[in-house]
Amino acid sequence: MASVSIRLGDAFLIKTPPKGKHLYIAIAKTSKTRYLFVSINSRQPNSETVCILEPGPDVPDFIVHESVINYRFARELNAKDLAKLIPTGNRTAKGHCSYNVLKRIQKGGLTSKRLKTRYKHAL
Repeated sequence: MASVSIRLGDAFLIKTPPKGKHLYIAIAKTSKTRYLFVSINSRQPNSETVCILEPGPDVPDFIVHESVINYRFARELNAKDLAKLIPTGNRTAKGHCSYNVLKRIQKGGLTSKRLKTRYKHAL
């Protein structure tokens, strides 16, 4: 199984059964080989809104309408784990966040009521 190259701010389309796929962004290193990923979702009435992203040059192209970072479904992965979750043939990042957007996402994680405390320590 091939691994994947990960940089902070990289976005990957990850299989998320049973509903298909979601875009996840690497926002912090949690160890020498593991990264914290958070998902991006379309904004809904009950969405946590500590970090809202709009389409633009600083965000991955996959973001085509107002979206939020869903800290509740954060996950910690290494490159090998990530490779298993990415659909075959799509092992490259699906975009990259600018440094400023990455910092906004990290700051949102610190104020989020839905991100687990152990992940806040990585931020």
